[in-house]
Amino acid sequence: MSGYFVDAMILGSIYALFTVGLSLSWGILGVLNLAHGSIFMAGALSAYMITSAGALPLAVVLPASMLVSGGLVVLMELVAFRPIRRRAANPLAAELPMAIASVGVSSVLVAFANNFTAGYSLSLPQDMFTVSSINILGLTITNIGALIVVFAIGLTVALGLYVARSRQGRALKVIAQDSYVGGLLGISMNRLALGTMFISGALAGCGGVLFSIHVNSMHAYMGEALLLKAFAVIVVGGIGSIWGAAIGAYVLAAAEVLAVVSVGVGMRDVVAFVLIIVILLARPQGLLSKRKWQRS
Repeated sequence: MSGYFVDAMILGSIYALFTVGLSLSWGILGVLNLAHGSIFMAGALSAYMITSAGALPLAVVLPASMLVSGGLVVLMELVAFRPIRRRAANPLAAELPMAIASVGVSSVLVAFANNFTAGYSLSLPQDMFTVSSINILGLTITNIGALIVVFAIGLTVALGLYVARSRQGRALKVIAQDSYVGGLLGISMNRLALGTMFISGALAGCGGVLFSIHVNSMHAYMGEALLLKAFAVIVVGGIGSIWGAAIGAYVLAAAEVLAVVSVGVGMRDVVAFVLIIVILLARPQGLLSKRKWQRS
């Protein structure tokens, strides 16, 4: 039983790293970034490219990969999202064009990765991080699994506190409610969008690197399967709620692990999404849904 708990914690932490940043950009900025799965993959691919020149420790590779993935999303904001937002009649009218633009960016990133890997799965160098089993409070877990859990919980808590208590976080809440009023108050939508999108991409890149080490594999489409689950997690947790996205991630992971144990791996997604439907029937607004001005 303890092994199932560990599996659920690791899987939920991967989902949380993937989902929390997407929840932030979608729920507060209204940017439905459908390239988020490709950014997740880009984090792992950049780690592979960085280490191909020589052996480097994870302590160096991980921050560098997060900078790359965060920088890619910032580039998307500057080149695609901001011009669309500027030309749109209102924020709502900009959401669909931005989503379509993100699909185009995703296609470019996947095509580049597919060409670079020649369609094969690659593995990060083992000397970058030696995977071994450890015992924590009677639970046997790999050191990379423990690191995934620590990063997911730590970064989620840090981001939640940043949005809830910092000056920039409070400004984000104003922008989420009304960007025009925020501008009248001297809040720079462009500056906040850049910072928010960077955080979103960096979290995805962090998840991509750690996940690729955990499964000892990375490929061009590794983030695509997580994208649909991320939307489900966000809706269950409550759109715009960082804490809700994290809770939803662990709920989905626990449901999948229980499904594998009870009915087999083939029914994993079915059972998980049936649970999501039941939750939404009971609470359509999500577990921790908030009004736009309250979102964090």
